[in-house]
Amino acid sequence: MRKQYKIFTAIIVIALAVSSCSKDLNLKPTNDITSDVAYSTPEGYKNVLAKVYGSFAQTGNAGAGSGDLRGIDPGTSDFFRLYFGAQELSTDEAVCAWVNDPGISEIDQMGWSSGNLMLQGLYTRSLYQITLVNEFIRESTDEKLAGRGITGNEATEIKYYVAEARFLRAFQYWVLLDLYGNPPFITEADKIGKVAPKQIKRADLFKYVESELTTIEGLLKDPKTNEYGRADKAAAWALLARLYLNAQVYTGSAKNTEAITYANKVISAGYTLHSQYKNLFLADNNLNNPETIFSIAYD
Repeated sequence: MRKQYKIFTAIIVIALAVSSCSKDLNLKPTNDITSDVAYSTPEGYKNVLAKVYGSFAQTGNAGAGSGDLRGIDPGTSDFFRLYFGAQELSTDEAVCAWVNDPGISEIDQMGWSSGNLMLQGLYTRSLYQITLVNEFIRESTDEKLAGRGITGNEATEIKYYVAEARFLRAFQYWVLLDLYGNPPFITEADKIGKVAPKQIKRADLFKYVESELTTIEGLLKDPKTNEYGRADKAAAWALLARLYLNAQVYTGSAKNTEAITYANKVISAGYTLHSQYKNLFLADNNLNNPETIFSIAYD
């Protein structure tokens, strides 16, 4: 009798274990907005692209105190604030008297380290935005579009979105190339969550950014023909000019001729310095500003 009881107990335990494992393997996402929902329409694609662009200006899309990044005050975690601090507060161009935000004083006083919270925040923000682009591109293949019934002019427009997303990714990799040197490198071709991304050498990252920009310059819309705040050919040319201008630092070989070539492309597209500097800061500067090539839209 005791032997039969033990066998019966063992069967119950195994049955419960199998049932438990089965339930664990069939978990559904707690978020109802899956990729198939978010990307089900052309409007959905544009909404996701808006998030990619918006991450340059916003800390997150869930309101105050709920940013995209963890470990940093959400109010200090938007890309441009972090980027301006890293680029300008470390020079004689600017100084910040507000020292309550962790990391600012160290940058102001030229005493930062790898533990600086602002520099960590910028590093993470750039990689986060690269991750957004990678996922957007994965969901924008010809197969994905066809499977969702998106064809014709709508599919063509989404191809412009993809080119713009690639520009934004190249821009963020350029930021990492310029400020950090050899960041982790990952593209849409890498599987999610399989292995930790490996770092890329600075010279190799230069080649990648150069290759991306020269490839997509023909895929972007012509200068001044896109919606305000969105990238076009001139944005790619301007970034290439800046990339080549610092090639000596990045790779050990100067590319000044290439820098001049792409700077001239920008000039030939009709961009000039504004005759009234103060007018750059008017509320309608998106309408009367001849010198802005690529802007971060805050409104």
